[in-house]
Amino acid sequence: MSSSHHAPAHAGHHEEHAHAGPKLYWIFAAILCLITFGEWAIFNYKAQLGVSDGLMVTALVIASIVKFVMVCGWYMHLRFDNKLLTGIFVFSAFLSMGVFAIMRFSLPMGN
Repeated sequence: MSSSHHAPAHAGHHEEHAHAGPKLYWIFAAILCLITFGEWAIFNYKAQLGVSDGLMVTALVIASIVKFVMVCGWYMHLRFDNKLLTGIFVFSAFLSMGVFAIMRFSLPMGN
């Protein structure tokens, strides 16, 4: 085989950042839809499901975090970014959740 059939030297770098095929994106989209449907069902049918307010909030927060990680890690391609940038992004997300939690628990509860 002649050298003209070899990929350019930078092709190996591009391959490690190759995107998944459409099938995998559809699978992730379906998973996100199922999680969203679960959130909707828990919120709208919590009484019928026997879910307490505390359990509902916990389930919704966990589902939101899972969706956040999936969207940021997969669709925003954070897995390919510099780890420092990913760390800053994740730190900011946890910081905002912390601020939300502090405000939520420091304000008086309404009916």
